[in-house]
Amino acid sequence: MTQGINTEEPLTPFLIRATAIASLGGIIFGYDLGVISGALPSLTFSFSLTAEEVESAVAFLYIGSILGAIGGGYACDVFGRKKAIILTDGVFLLGSLVLAGAPSYGAVLL
Repeated sequence: MTQGINTEEPLTPFLIRATAIASLGGIIFGYDLGVISGALPSLTFSFSLTAEEVESAVAFLYIGSILGAIGGGYACDVFGRKKAIILTDGVFLLGSLVLAGAPSYGAVLL
């Protein structure tokens, strides 16, 4: 027999805050995937990119997203959800900072 959701325990303010904060990761991830279209003209101009290089940058973004999703699931299994969220958010922040300060096209693909 399967167990359903336990609805007897009340939603505490802590639980609501924790859920909201954890949800922000998904919102930021979706925003980051969508914002690439707005950043492409600036990247193209700044680094004098060809069409193939622009396509590669977008492809690497999505490949990284797939690998990150797989790695995030593994991190949850190994470290637990709380530590995995902290770890993956830190990696996401580091990647965003590297991209923001990228001096070359190669650094963008990193």
